[in-house]
Amino acid sequence: MELITIIIPVYNGENYIKKCIDSILKQTYSNFLLIVVDDGSKDHTREIIKDYEDNRIKFIHTKHFGVSNARNIGIDQSQGKYITFVDADDEVAEDFLESLINNFGKSVDLAMCSYSKIYKHYTKNKNTIFINQKEAYKYILNNKISGYVWNKLFLRDTIIKNKVYFSTKLSMGEDMLFVSEYLKYCKNIKVDFNKKYYYRKNENQVTNKYDGNTTSVLFSWVALEKIYEKKCPEKLIEIKYRYLKKKYEFEKIIQDFNPPKMKIDYEKFSFYQKIKLKLHKRFAKIIVKSKIKK
Repeated sequence: MELITIIIPVYNGENYIKKCIDSILKQTYSNFLLIVVDDGSKDHTREIIKDYEDNRIKFIHTKHFGVSNARNIGIDQSQGKYITFVDADDEVAEDFLESLINNFGKSVDLAMCSYSKIYKHYTKNKNTIFINQKEAYKYILNNKISGYVWNKLFLRDTIIKNKVYFSTKLSMGEDMLFVSEYLKYCKNIKVDFNKKYYYRKNENQVTNKYDGNTTSVLFSWVALEKIYEKKCPEKLIEIKYRYLKKKYEFEKIIQDFNPPKMKIDYEKFSFYQKIKLKLHKRFAKIIVKSKIKK
């Protein structure tokens, strides 16, 4: 049995971390290393994790630098052939790891399963498909597969060899950027549409925590644009549209850069003001014919 490293970043997760870890310890596939990275929690998260007496669990405590830094620490401490990620407020099916690794044949570079909200009814025995790199990039955008990292099984050597890490400059959009970077080194992807991962919407968790960095999605889009230009140029227009129009509130960005009683960052304000004006003027035509650059 190949060793799988499971990485959980957690920040103030006392309400759900036990349920998350318990669901992992019930796995039918038992050869795993669980790395829990506490991102400077101020509640009782640390005490809850330390109560576990399982030699497959490795606990790391760090200062609060965000989810990307926590996941990167987990990658650096990882072992074995595979890496997967789980969020601290989520749970997984008992055969989560088993189903992922069973879909990982010799020619597969990435395996993934479907997901649903916790306690939501779901149907078993759905189909699995093989897709290539270009299809994967397309599927991410149309939500046939997600850009999240937590329902996927990655090759550890691919991550380490190609230095595929999470951008610590981002607090939003870091998942999809990581997956898109990893896909650059993939030829064959296996998708299992059976729901094995169960997520919970929790505003206090490290992976949902808003830290005021309203430009994260935009910087993520800039990086994604470069990837899609080379790997899937036919979807470049959609990247522009989704990250500039549908996935972010530009009016709020403008307001955030001009808060009461605070100095305005005129350079950034001017940049986003230009974007806003362009978006309001024949948006589709502008996307096709121009690039918005900082």
